[in-house]
Amino acid sequence: MTDTSSIFVVLIDADDIKHVFSTWPDHICLAACLTRDGDCSMVVFRRDERPVVPQRLLEMLDVEAQDVCIVPKVRGFETRHFLYSDERRLMALVASDPDLLDEAIDYSMNYTYALEEGLEPSVVLGLSKPAPAREPRQPATPVSAMRPQPTPQSEPAPQSQMPQAALSPLLPEFLRKSAEGSHRPKFASVRRSTEGMLAAVH
Repeated sequence: MTDTSSIFVVLIDADDIKHVFSTWPDHICLAACLTRDGDCSMVVFRRDERPVVPQRLLEMLDVEAQDVCIVPKVRGFETRHFLYSDERRLMALVASDPDLLDEAIDYSMNYTYALEEGLEPSVVLGLSKPAPAREPRQPATPVSAMRPQPTPQSEPAPQSQMPQAALSPLLPEFLRKSAEGSHRPKFASVRRSTEGMLAAVH
């Protein structure tokens, strides 16, 4: 089967990351998102958020499910066999920037605060918008006061550029470009991915 995924995602459990950062907070997991050009985004999340993480990643990366390959297997997404050598290379990439530990600690503290205060964690963390308040009903405008307004002419949205042919590099190429290249991991737990990453997947 031809692999058409352009982003490779590895979901790493908190217990595994503790081998890299001994003070890593409990229950905080990590999604390592690797693109074909070697860019990498690290997205932290709580273990109990795992069911909603795939959809969150699609929104962050602005891609479709068929463009993403996830390890371990997640229903609705492609997956691959993950070799031990690839796992060690990925964990070396995780360990390459200690700022990731600070982000995980901040995420854990803010999530816990939201739970204790009875707030929605995804709203507090900026991952979703709060429900809009119901606006007061306005009185109907008299027909005599209504004037036709010109319809604005909207410019057509640019069409996404799809790859001309399916690409199917071997799994280590995702990791090799990130580990050996000049790219540093980017942290996108609350922020959208950079334009460079989005350009790489369209």
